[in-house]
Amino acid sequence: MKNFLRAKEVLKNEYQLDIIEDLLLSKKCRVIGYLDKSELTNQMIHLIAGDFAVFGLSTSDSLPLSTLMDHFDYDNKYAEVAGKKEYQDYVLSQLSLDAPETDVTFPILVQGKKTWIRFNSYSIEKYPAIQFVSMVNLSSVMNQEEALYEKTHKDSLTGLFNRYTFDYHYGLRYHWPDFHALYLDLDDFKQINDRYSHATGNEFLCEFAEILKSYEDEYNHFYRLGGDEFVGMFFKPKESVTSMAEEIIKRTQAIHLPHLAYRVSVSIGIVKAMEADRLIQKADQVLYDVKSHGKNHYRYCIESDINL
Repeated sequence: MKNFLRAKEVLKNEYQLDIIEDLLLSKKCRVIGYLDKSELTNQMIHLIAGDFAVFGLSTSDSLPLSTLMDHFDYDNKYAEVAGKKEYQDYVLSQLSLDAPETDVTFPILVQGKKTWIRFNSYSIEKYPAIQFVSMVNLSSVMNQEEALYEKTHKDSLTGLFNRYTFDYHYGLRYHWPDFHALYLDLDDFKQINDRYSHATGNEFLCEFAEILKSYEDEYNHFYRLGGDEFVGMFFKPKESVTSMAEEIIKRTQAIHLPHLAYRVSVSIGIVKAMEADRLIQKADQVLYDVKSHGKNHYRYCIESDINL
């Protein structure tokens, strides 16, 4: 308190600044408030300073904590990588009032505008049921962070997820039911780069990636490992996966580039997980068998039938 009073006096006399108004409460993008954890239902953030309008929310003296989740924006790159439910569950766990301190950043969507909020709270030592709350509009920073996050998780050429994201997803989901690993390799693709240029090769890779993207959803994805090698993680029955493989083979051969004189095919190795032990290496082995027997088709195997 002694330091506070001394600083208050110095700021007032030497700089004509009010320590409360001009320093502590001056940040326009921040809201300061408190909530009472003893209110078991309809938790309210009661305003001390600022305006909830900085987040696109209505101006009022208090805001239900649940309103933030009502406006929770699933359409962000973090949720795309982690899964929408998983990302929301993470944010909800951080906002749990059981924790003595919270520091989490997440987006809300109000009237079509996305706003990133950094939510920080902690219990007051003299009265632990009361939590101090600070909410800051971090949109200017997080929009850049989100773009950078996407770059680290996606292939820059095709827009598919990259090897880094594949490893992350594999670690999370290898035990899920109906897990199928697909290994895809474009047949004799090197000839395109050698005969027509890398630009033509890149154009073909982008066309091929668009085919793969058409089969993706929230948890089923393809990933570019590099060059013309791709893997897929799909959690669907055998019939769905093999039907998809047949369609990909046909659609790949149908890709037409005006300056490319021949059609390119794709070979696919598919393995249904049992133990999910070195599954991608096993799918690669099945792919090699496809390549050795004429290319331009797929082979389906159960993991237990493959020995490495």
